[in-house]
Amino acid sequence: MRLARRPHEQDGHPSTLRTVRSRALALLVAVVSLLVGTVGLAGPARSAEWIVLCTGYDPCQTAGYPNSGYTTNATTSWWRQSTGHNCTNYVAYRLVQNGLPNVKPATLSGNAYNWGPAFADRTNDDPAVGSVAWWNTSFSATGHVAYVERVVSADEILVSEDNWGGDFRWRKVTRTGGKWPNGFIHLKDQGATVVDTDVYRAVTPTRVLDTRTGLGAPAAKVAAGASIAVQVGGRAGVPTGGVGTAVLNVTVTAPAAAGYLTSYPSGAVRPGSRSVSYASGATISELVPARLGTDGKVRLYTSAAANLVAEVVGWYPTTGHLVPVTPTRVLDTRSGLGAPQVRIPAGGTVDLPVAGAGIVPATGASAVALDISAAAPSAGGWLTAYPSGSTRPATAHVGYEATTSMTGMVVSRLGTGGKVTIHSTAETDVLVDVVGWFRTGADHVAVTPARIVDTRSGLGAPAGRVAAGATITVPVLGRGGVPNVGVSAVSVTLAAVTPTATTSVTAYPTGLARPASPSLTVPAARTRANWVIVPVAADGSITVHTSAETNLVVDVQGYFKK
Repeated sequence: MRLARRPHEQDGHPSTLRTVRSRALALLVAVVSLLVGTVGLAGPARSAEWIVLCTGYDPCQTAGYPNSGYTTNATTSWWRQSTGHNCTNYVAYRLVQNGLPNVKPATLSGNAYNWGPAFADRTNDDPAVGSVAWWNTSFSATGHVAYVERVVSADEILVSEDNWGGDFRWRKVTRTGGKWPNGFIHLKDQGATVVDTDVYRAVTPTRVLDTRTGLGAPAAKVAAGASIAVQVGGRAGVPTGGVGTAVLNVTVTAPAAAGYLTSYPSGAVRPGSRSVSYASGATISELVPARLGTDGKVRLYTSAAANLVAEVVGWYPTTGHLVPVTPTRVLDTRSGLGAPQVRIPAGGTVDLPVAGAGIVPATGASAVALDISAAAPSAGGWLTAYPSGSTRPATAHVGYEATTSMTGMVVSRLGTGGKVTIHSTAETDVLVDVVGWFRTGADHVAVTPARIVDTRSGLGAPAGRVAAGATITVPVLGRGGVPNVGVSAVSVTLAAVTPTATTSVTAYPTGLARPASPSLTVPAARTRANWVIVPVAADGSITVHTSAETNLVVDVQGYFKK
């Protein structure tokens, strides 16, 4: 925050010594405040007030917290305030952008603590988007002003601010944090609230189906060619209405034959797609974005008799950033759908048009959610999906074994021409089903896949197999395209490579209790992968636990903005 220059000081009046002294005092106050943690400069959080979401013009912009162009307009004086990093100049700029003239109000004078008294008839305790959060000298010797960006509730707001002697940042401010504004100045409000209600809602992973025990369905295997309805709405923290997509971790166990599972809304016709592929007698888990029917149920179809288990890990509202679609096949090299009727050779690729092809719009989509399957591969290997036109990443999305079909969930950014490229290390047929797409500006940001942990080589963790019952801590912020700030959760592909025994691998926020439901189940000596969403702990890391000795691989696919 910076002292506001009086008109005669701006115009070069001979009160320079007083100006220098006042600035020196402001700087001294700022430095002392930085040390004791009472002013929003660069100091660490010391109370619930100090929930810093991002710091710096570019880092904030990258994390989805904009400065509305101030970075290129900071050298201009707005309302005759001091330029650059200065709380009053920044707020004046935002108000001018909202429609007020760039003419300093006659009642306004002096430092930020004068703003409340200058607009006493427009100041109250009711936050609104576009209002000015105002602090008097109880905050600092010069006061402070910030711009209200979001109103979460009457007791929680998000503000953006610039600071004399400091930097630009976004912060969350709570009434109980000890630094609630002394008032809100209503000069050019933009609305009572602008709360993004369309974001992903994580829930404590909760099991809603287990046919082995009779939870949510009879205690018996689901018959081959049959489906069961699973009640999701109203359970596990999911509302009874307004839910578009529930994110489920679905496990198929002890199938009588090789086959596949399909998820679809209750009341809808079953699509000819697959959400999970499985081998005879195997246990496999996949993360499945499942559309709910009007009754709040999802149906799970299995082509072979098998026990089914499902846990809810989160959901998107009907108007959410993830737009679900009826699972639609857009590529099948067995029949020539979407590509020539020829198997992809070892090391080969196929460019798949997705945006503008009739399901995902040509504009307004940033990423696409795909179920990708390898069918009858000639040897063991993996599939990787990535934006067309970019360099192929060294990550694996779907691992498969010779002659065994396998399916995996992938969220990929759209590349050149709205296409996604799929690479296979071994000869195979490839099937792709579109299950949804993310709007531009969505809370989930897909990145070019990047490997951040591989215990086979020592990348991101000690080289060597992780012991049975052991964990590894994986820092994720600032790695693999994930920003350092403004991140609530990451989406990663988690793989276990040739465990010594059947293993359950679980990813969860560092410092919290390990959930009872695993993220991935892998048979002995096999390799399996699963796409998972993991909230990020306060220290910027996640923890991965394995029940049996194995190598672990973690590939970043994207992140969720706060």
